Amino acid sequence: MPPAKTPMQEQWAAAKAAHPDALLLFRMGDFYEMFGDDAKRAANRLGLTLTTRDKGKPDATPMAGVPYHALDRYLKEMLAAGWRVAICEQLESPAAATGIVKRGVVRVVTPGTVVDDACLTDKKNNFLLAVAADKHDFALALADISTGEFFVCPAASASLREEVERYAPSEILAPVELLQADKPLAFLVEPNFTGATVVKRDGYEFSPSAGLAKLTAHFAVGTLDGFGIGDLPAAVGAAAAILSYLEETQKTALPHLKELRLVQPAEFLLLDYATQRNLEIIAGANPQFTLLGAVDRTRTAAGGRLLKRWLLQPLRDLDAIAARQQKVGALMRENNCRERLRDELRQIADFERMLARLAARRGGPRDLAALGAGFTHLPIVGEIIAALGADSPIFSDVDLDPLADIAELLNAAIVDAPPLLATDGGFIKSAYSAELTRLRELSGGGKEWLEKYERRERERTGIASLKVGFNRVFGYYLEVTNTHRAKIPPDYRRQQTLANAERCSTPELKKYEEQILGAEEKAKTLESEIFAQLTAAVLGATRRIQTVAATLAQLDVLSAFADLGATRNYILPTMREGIATTITAGRHPALDQHLADFTPNDTAFDDEHGRLHIITGPNMAGKSTYIRQVALLTILAQAGAPIPAAAATIGVVDRVFTRIGAADDLARGQSTFMVEMAETANILHNATTRSLIILDEVGRGTSTFDGVSLAWAITEYLHETGARTLFATHYHELAELGDLLPRAQNYNVAVREWQQQVIFLHTIAAGAAARSYGLQVAKLAGLPKSVLTRAKNILQKLEKEAARRDSEVSREGAAPRLEISLFEPTNYGEALAEIAAVEVNELTPLAAQQKLAAIVERCREAIG
Repeated sequence: MPPAKTPMQEQWAAAKAAHPDALLLFRMGDFYEMFGDDAKRAANRLGLTLTTRDKGKPDATPMAGVPYHALDRYLKEMLAAGWRVAICEQLESPAAATGIVKRGVVRVVTPGTVVDDACLTDKKNNFLLAVAADKHDFALALADISTGEFFVCPAASASLREEVERYAPSEILAPVELLQADKPLAFLVEPNFTGATVVKRDGYEFSPSAGLAKLTAHFAVGTLDGFGIGDLPAAVGAAAAILSYLEETQKTALPHLKELRLVQPAEFLLLDYATQRNLEIIAGANPQFTLLGAVDRTRTAAGGRLLKRWLLQPLRDLDAIAARQQKVGALMRENNCRERLRDELRQIADFERMLARLAARRGGPRDLAALGAGFTHLPIVGEIIAALGADSPIFSDVDLDPLADIAELLNAAIVDAPPLLATDGGFIKSAYSAELTRLRELSGGGKEWLEKYERRERERTGIASLKVGFNRVFGYYLEVTNTHRAKIPPDYRRQQTLANAERCSTPELKKYEEQILGAEEKAKTLESEIFAQLTAAVLGATRRIQTVAATLAQLDVLSAFADLGATRNYILPTMREGIATTITAGRHPALDQHLADFTPNDTAFDDEHGRLHIITGPNMAGKSTYIRQVALLTILAQAGAPIPAAAATIGVVDRVFTRIGAADDLARGQSTFMVEMAETANILHNATTRSLIILDEVGRGTSTFDGVSLAWAITEYLHETGARTLFATHYHELAELGDLLPRAQNYNVAVREWQQQVIFLHTIAAGAAARSYGLQVAKLAGLPKSVLTRAKNILQKLEKEAARRDSEVSREGAAPRLEISLFEPTNYGEALAEIAAVEVNELTPLAAQQKLAAIVERCREAIG
């Protein structure tokens, strides 16, 4: 926008100067307008028409706009682009303004601070995350202002990346000085890291000393010891940075951020981003085949969010797992109570997000109505829980506040089908307020009064065509045609002369006009006041409502787990400390629901069956499915859920690692093989005896010898960690390790040959696979017959050559010709010594040529 020329332009310039990094939406009547570069950017991204102010002038200002009623739709697209959006509203009615309408920025919307329902996903948290450091200590703070959750999580430098990835935040706040290339938080600004918007903040925003004052003031406490973070300066700094940012963007208090929880990473099984992706725990190509898609039977949005958290943060404490299992088991046994509970939960709205909208001054009458309606189900839920019996683990753990006082207030005040906005009026029941009833009667009775008045004036004046009308300029009037102009009484005051009529008014008509129009306006004002009172009453019960919402979310997930177990005949596994794990007839949680003939398999980790399983077999036989299955069953078990198996005893795992598949990371300049090796390195550096490791085809991204060598060495290393490991491979050379390493065992996916066809049995059996069946799989894939025939001939020749070499090995005790023994030491001493003894600088060109010829001849003799 050019230098300010008008008062409105000055308003815009001041608002833009205060928010230079935000796209400014400037309210003008029924539109939000954008100017200058903001308009160009929005028009390009949102497909808006770009126009100009002062068309034809050399300094014409680009502009674009969106209708105010379509803001949510456009706001969603803006946030998806990672933009900050400053919303500048009209702060007074244009009709009441003296001069230019007052305007001001009422909120700044960012990807991590949005509360608008249209911009959120019901069953997904929208986290704002801050990272802070104090010397060598780090901490994360996370807030979802759409639900009121606020917690901190200490983190080691080595696990920062994994912890950030675990929460999948929408926006990240970080000290700018720690984002440089050689600093601990540099990974946050790597291309495509989590897709979150990273906001660079000054370091003082993360100061523990300033943070202490801010947090104690917000929570109205004298110390943070009660939150468990009094001696965690990095956590204090991160949490304070979140509060500062929310104050800056929301322009209002946030009373629904009532508590700050301390979450210790050691409480949960750790799943890094690679593992989440490889196992498709939350997201995948087909949502139905993700773990979340397979087990999500929740009936509420809050329950869906909690389920996702439980799947990404399975428990590690045996007592906590057992407590969750006991509750699930109780609901599995009580079919009637479980179904009644789930029916009630289905009818309860999202208390957390409605409360958050009201706290952020973004709520409306429909939020109050939905809260009131939802609260009426709480006594019924309480009765269902009581019906489980006093000895039920659920009954003893649930104390559900029925919120009867708030429910009674809201249901007495709000109509059944209120409008979206409080400014629309008509949402308070007339019976709730005697004054509102009077005003509505006065306003609503105007039509009847005007009809009577019109008939009376016709009779008094003798003007049969006289009629009462209304326009916005003159208000109510009496219209008399020119034919009857002479009959106009002296008490009529002329207001407007038309071509064929006169419009007049009377003191009586004007008085009633003031009463009617004033009553409508007063009624709306009174409703707004009542709405504010009701909102204050709800926010005054914030902690109570949040506690109820959390309880309902837990009941939802527990009953969803129970429904899954009861209807699909799943079992609750026995959990124990230690390595020993036995799963009988285990099935893949997602595929089991979509394949009628899915083949179950047993799994055992112990001294007899080994801790490291080397699994060979052809492609399509089911190796990858099986190893993923074991990991998913472990995750489900530690989340407290039933699993698809006949029986199971599972040793608690501290972390699940996966190395499955790979693709080039072009943004970071890494090849497929580099990505594979980086993920494998992470496993080797961080795996413990209590970890579960899933490896699929490690080493295939390079040459055969390199790949086999790496896979061999990696297997030996993992064997020494003692971690439970499933290694699916096509390198049949690795089967030798099943005999060499004491805790390693060979397994294969059984295959049957019949009439030159290969039949995959999908059953895991002891021992190494005898063949790869690559040609048979290629035939199933539809390769041309000529290619298959040629491949078969080449394979036969290679197999004959290999057999000949093996024969030479057994006859002469020498290594096969054309190959070097991979896993036995070879003495290169003589050859290396001869080459090393050559004094290159002392050789003439002819002597060097002769020396090289002699070395080549010896090499040829050596290889036959």
